[in-house]
Order: sequence, then structure tokens, then C-alpha cells
Amino acid sequence: MKTQAVIFSKDRALQLRATIESLLLRCSDAESLVIRVLYKASDARHEQQYATLRATFPHVDFVAETDFRLQVLRLVADAPYVLFMVDDNIFYQDFSLHDVLESLEATPDAIGFSLRLGKNTTYCHTQDAPQQVPLCEQLNERVLQCWWKDADHDFGYPLEVSSSVYRSELMLALLHDLPFSNPNLLEAGLSKRTNLVEHFPRLLFFEQSVTFCNPLNRVQSIFENRVSADSVDADALADMFAQGRYMDVKSYKGARPDAAHFEMPLHLHEQQSQTVPDDLSAPFISVIIPVYNGAAFLPDAVASVAAQQYENLEVIIVNDGSQDDSSTVARNLAAQYPALHIQVLDKENGGLASARNAGIRQAKGQWILPLDCDDCFAADFLNTAVQAIKTRPEVNLVFTNMQEFGAKNGQWIPREYSLAELMQRNTFPYASLYRRELWQQSGGYVSSMPWGAEDWLFWLSCAPFGLKPHRIDTPMFLYRTHAEGSMYTRMMERWDVVKACLKTLLPALYPVPALMQSHAAAATMDEETKALIAAISTKHGDAPMPHFWQGLVHEAAGRLAEAVAEYTKAVALSPYPQWQPQFRLCLINLRLGRKKAALKNAEETLRRRPELAQLLNQSPDIDLRHMVPLNVL
Repeated sequence: MKTQAVIFSKDRALQLRATIESLLLRCSDAESLVIRVLYKASDARHEQQYATLRATFPHVDFVAETDFRLQVLRLVADAPYVLFMVDDNIFYQDFSLHDVLESLEATPDAIGFSLRLGKNTTYCHTQDAPQQVPLCEQLNERVLQCWWKDADHDFGYPLEVSSSVYRSELMLALLHDLPFSNPNLLEAGLSKRTNLVEHFPRLLFFEQSVTFCNPLNRVQSIFENRVSADSVDADALADMFAQGRYMDVKSYKGARPDAAHFEMPLHLHEQQSQTVPDDLSAPFISVIIPVYNGAAFLPDAVASVAAQQYENLEVIIVNDGSQDDSSTVARNLAAQYPALHIQVLDKENGGLASARNAGIRQAKGQWILPLDCDDCFAADFLNTAVQAIKTRPEVNLVFTNMQEFGAKNGQWIPREYSLAELMQRNTFPYASLYRRELWQQSGGYVSSMPWGAEDWLFWLSCAPFGLKPHRIDTPMFLYRTHAEGSMYTRMMERWDVVKACLKTLLPALYPVPALMQSHAAAATMDEETKALIAAISTKHGDAPMPHFWQGLVHEAAGRLAEAVAEYTKAVALSPYPQWQPQFRLCLINLRLGRKKAALKNAEETLRRRPELAQLLNQSPDIDLRHMVPLNVL
């Protein structure tokens, strides 16, 4: 993923549909975009309309707003470039994202690329005033550049969130210490920071703008933004959406906007048939049961699912390379319980996370329910959970308190969820019912965690995508405890190292000081953990972080050549947001006097976590002033 589009939306499903449809229609290479909608619904009606759009656009991520600032920072960190939009954007002119990115890459001192400006935008709607198109230079056949600092109105307002493409590193640097809680405060904060980016003096745009905002209404109360003389309030548009009406985006092809915000009448069509969202009265649920040498317990787990008396489900049993007769037992259970539509998937041993992922990939349900082979549910769990889903359509996670059975008879009543709480400790049982899209958006379960805690890591990975949990107070998840030692016991003996590894797997979530402490803690791992991580690295050859953790051990022991080798492997395998291997390489290269290599490592690190400039700037061998805005130095 090179670019993602982040669309801000509140209570405007009809307009949002037009934004998405017109973007897909006019952007010739829209398939290269990851489109994410960060939305806020003020009531159940609007929530249901967003659910309809979720079904209409299955390849668009819909992220419910829970912590706006954290979510924006987390989403921006996912790719080198970000396109900000709002839900009243209409794209009316064909364009290529490739042209945008190629122009930005050719102009390193450009602050960004505006899709709403062009030689045609001679009027500023927000100020109700004419604006002069600044003196421009032709960058290439289609793209112009100007110097924004002394330009008029919209041309002198280079940091905005309604239709511009920016380098993510620039946005992360500007936003990391900026308070904001909604799109308006985000843009207002950015607008006050232009003095920090004067060393990015150019602004790029097409000769003619390709989009405009149609200011039909105002759904926020913070700023008195100017709206159309023929305004239509959001509730009236919601009525139209409910009636199956939608904006005909093709009809805007002939638009001749003279402003970034341009008033145009609604062009509405009647939709013959509307995409229906998931049936919340009886959602289809996929129960995922991994099993590894658990043939003796598997019948109890499956029997507890059969006892639910819930028909709209399937069960996928994933035999994770068992050496007992788990596969045979699973097939016998499939014959015994035909109503459960049991599928049996045999695979090589890859661990619990790998098995869950394999089962979910094969699942048909839009709701996922993991269950380990030795655990069970109380008889009415699913009906109780589905009732919660029916009454609260915004919910995407249903969990219950936990009752132990077997060797112990205790209870776990998780603390109330907040992101701050979840970052300290797990607040959800692994056996919780959740929307499949959470698994898709978060990237699924991570197979490289040593000793366990995959479920805690999974919920933390889901949190930026908008966890909306519902608790069932009755303890309906039954967790089997064993008299002999378990993986859980062995994990708790090494809990500091496990937590350290977990935090390093979330490089955009935890603050830098916490991650530095995690580097030190992970380096102290015992010999058994070292052997386990080496085995994980062999089993999951595409996993970057086992190499990183091994590098930390080598670096702490002074084996710098071995550390460099492991960090280099981690860099090659890491997704874009993962900056930590580059950072450790930078520190080692500085120690070894390799200034050129260290500078390259520093550049890659700061693209992903700009606030590290404060730490790296302490070295006299690296000049960071040209890399980041002044607020991070």
C-alpha cells in the first residue's frame, strides 16, 4: 500500500456515497488506493445507513470513530502518502493518482498536492471573495506548482483536509503533539502550523481542479462554516437515502467550479434495489475452533456450540498439525452435528494464531467467534449476543465475563474498556463475537508472538479501527483450567519479555519511551525464549519481528555484526509502519562511524515516527533540519 484515502464523515451517508462513487469513477488507478472512512453516527438511524454503505462498498474500510486523534495518527502511519477528504467531496474530472505521486516524488520541497485547486479556482467560497491564481510554473504536462506562502486565500492555505495528498511523514510530524478531536479542529490546528513548514514552499495541483466540496449543510457546531444558499440539512438527506435516492455522480462531469467549495444542486436518482446490510436479526456466525492434540476435549467444545440452539452458523475446526486423532474426531463430530455445517481444515502446525487465521480465511460469516478446543460456552450465549447486536447496531464486539472450570473455579470480570486500559492489560476474553471486518482491518492474529497473548495483541490491533464493545454480565464463556502446568503459566513466568515483544509489534500505538523500555526488556529474554523465537522465525519465515528481537539480544551482548544482520532481515520483511529495525540500525551505524548509512536509517525512521528526531538530533553526526518540521526538533 503506497497511498490511502481517509474520508471524514458525520451523519451524511448520501453525500458520502457520492464521494466514494465519484472517486472510484474519476481516479483511473483507484485500485491502488486503500479507502478508509472514519465516521461518526449520532444515532441508530445514521449508523444503519453507514451499515448500508459498508455493504455497498465491501472493499472500503468503515472505521467507527472512538478516539479521533489516535485513529487519525494510526491510519496516517499505515502508508507513505495520505489523501484527506470529507464527505461532501465530488470528483468531477478524470485524474491519475500516479501523476500525483510522481509529481510529489519529483518535488521533495512540495508541501503537498491539492486536488481542489487549479487555474479555474478564482473564487474563495469560505471568505466570499475573489482570489488570484498565483504565478505558476509547469511541473509537467498536467501539473502546476506555485509558491504558497504569499498566495491568496485557498492557494495560501496549503494544510487542509478536504482533498489534498500529503507525505505521511509530514503529517505525522505536524500532528504528533497537536491536540484535536474532530476534522475541523484538525484542520484549524494544521492551519496554525504553516510557519513550521516554510522549507516546503511549493504547492502542486492540476491545471484544472478535479474535485470540489458541495457545501449543502453543516453537521458540526464548532465553526460557522458557510453553506449553500439552497442548503439541505443532514436529516432531510437521510430521509432521501432511506427512500433509496442517491446522487448521480456522472452528471457532475460538466461542472465548471470556480472554487474549492462550489454550490451545485443535488442530482438525485431513484435506486431500483438497495444493497441490504447484514441481517442483524440473525447474523451468520462462523465459529472457529483450532485444535492441536486436543482430541479428548474437542467434543465438549462442539457440543457447547450445538447447545446454543442458534441456526445461522457454521463451525470450522482447524487441525493444526495434531499428532493425536483430532482430525478423525473432528470429522466424526461433523457427521454427528450436521446442523452445525462443520468443516474440517487440516494444516501444518503453525500455532494458535496461524490456525485462527486459516479458519477465518475459509469462513463465510460476517461475524467471527473463536473457541479453543478445550473451552465451552454456556447454552444461551449466542442468542444473548445476537440480541445485543439487534438492539445496538453500532456494536462490533460482544463479550461475556469468564467462568473457570476444571482445576480452578474462579471468575474473570474484565475491566471496563478504554484504549488506555487496553494498552495496560487485556480487557476482552479471546472467545468474543466480533465483526469479521475487524480481523480484516487489523491484519488478523500475529503468528510470531512468543508464549501467547495473541488475543490481547489482536484487540490492540483492532482498537484504532473503532472497537464498539458490548458486555454480557453473566459469565457465559467457560474456560477450562488444567492441573498440570500450561502455556499460560510459562507465559506469566516471562511476562515482562512477552509484554515487551507485544509492544514492539505495535510501533504506531505505544509512545516512544515505552518502546525504548521494551527494547531493553526484550533483550533480557531467557534461553528458552530465545530458542522459541528462533523456532518461530524458522516456521514463519516472513515474520520480521523475531529477527528484530534476536537483534536486540545480539546488540545488548555487543555482537554488533550479528545484530546488524538480524535487523537488516527485519527491515526487508517489515510492513511500512514498522520503524524500529531502522532505528536500531541507525544507532549501531553511528557507533561504528558509518555516517552515511546512519543518515539513511534516520530518514527511514523519521518518515514513520518523526518525534524520534528529538532523540536522534542529539548526535552531532546527523543533521535532521531538512527532514522534518521544526516542531519535532
